[in-house]
Amino acid sequence: MKSLATKYTVTTRDRAKITELLNAPEVCNQTSAEVQRSLRERLQQAASVEASQVSGELVSMNSPFYLQDQTTGEVIKQWLCYPDAAGYSANDLSILSPLGAQALGCRVGDEIVVDDSNGRRRRFTVLRILA
Repeated sequence: MKSLATKYTVTTRDRAKITELLNAPEVCNQTSAEVQRSLRERLQQAASVEASQVSGELVSMNSPFYLQDQTTGEVIKQWLCYPDAAGYSANDLSILSPLGAQALGCRVGDEIVVDDSNGRRRRFTVLRILA
């Protein structure tokens, strides 16, 4: 297992849509400053590629993937989506959630570290991306 992801990749389309989302006043008012900062940093750190160049090992928007909770061992299926698509299934993971913001651009084997709503540090490993 890799420790923390050090290089991220996002598609040019995802970069443009997420940047537009972060500039929308309603998003700024309804999303925590921490998540906004995290997403902006992720976009600054990430390399850009065309969607056709994305391998099956990269978490990008609208991609289903599996995470493993490193504390419980539980394997969780997630679907990284925009906020307007979140909530239709239990697997939806909004890009504007702490875990969603940290998952963007990760690859299979990367570790994601987030604090849950109780302030506990949680660690997840990206296991697999579904095509």
